[in-house]
Amino acid sequence: MPRGRILDKEAISQSRKLSLLSNDTGRLIYTWLLAHLDREGRFSADPSIIKGNVFPRVKKMTLRKIDNCITEMAQVKLIILYNADGDRYLQFTKFKEYQTHLDREALSKIPTPNKENIINSGINPIKSDLVPLIQLNTIKLNTSEVNKNTYAEFVLMTPEEHQKLVTKYGDKNTKKFIEKLNNTKGANRKLKYDSDYFAILKWVVEAVIGEDKKKELEKDYKLGVQKEKEWKKTKKEEAYKHKPIPKKIKEQIHKVLNIPDRDKLNKLKEE
Repeated sequence: MPRGRILDKEAISQSRKLSLLSNDTGRLIYTWLLAHLDREGRFSADPSIIKGNVFPRVKKMTLRKIDNCITEMAQVKLIILYNADGDRYLQFTKFKEYQTHLDREALSKIPTPNKENIINSGINPIKSDLVPLIQLNTIKLNTSEVNKNTYAEFVLMTPEEHQKLVTKYGDKNTKKFIEKLNNTKGANRKLKYDSDYFAILKWVVEAVIGEDKKKELEKDYKLGVQKEKEWKKTKKEEAYKHKPIPKKIKEQIHKVLNIPDRDKLNKLKEE
């Protein structure tokens, strides 16, 4: 886990959901928690663990305050609360949109939330004018991304979706698909897909395979050109090697080098 996280002004200062919290204590807990999240944006939702790790020296930060603020954050959909293996955990929503290089970190050891273990927080126990402004008890949690893992900095998929790609295209090609989509989304942060898996199926596969075929054709073309050059060079050398020397040039060479003509010598021998 890194020493800290990115505090994005859009995610913090301009956040509508953070402004809906009834007090600054909740906003403080939210921002301080960021530095303690794993690569999936998860941490324990146990107030005593949050107190011990995030606020060890802040005496006024009581367990009750933490518990109430965590519940309120879940109600405005800043986080997702869920139970797993007998413990309570939280996961920040849209965490991966504002963090970088998550794929370089160790895998999360905290269980993944799903539709069955998410806690419906209900009405916030803190008395405020927050509840009349929005119908918190009617908010439906978006669970489309809670059980997805990070396979690259900007690419999220469920383990099942990833395995489907590996089964169909192989591990090597799947890595190419993920890299292609990751580079595309990284270059354009506004580009978002409801499902990275279906984005890969829709255009990434064709793009990557097309690029591979193009590279293969270019490689074959260069190899063909090189072989043709080598062939021409060989033919030229062979032609030069076996081409007979014209008679006049041969006589001139013999005259210069004072080499007797073989035909004349043969005639003299016969005589």
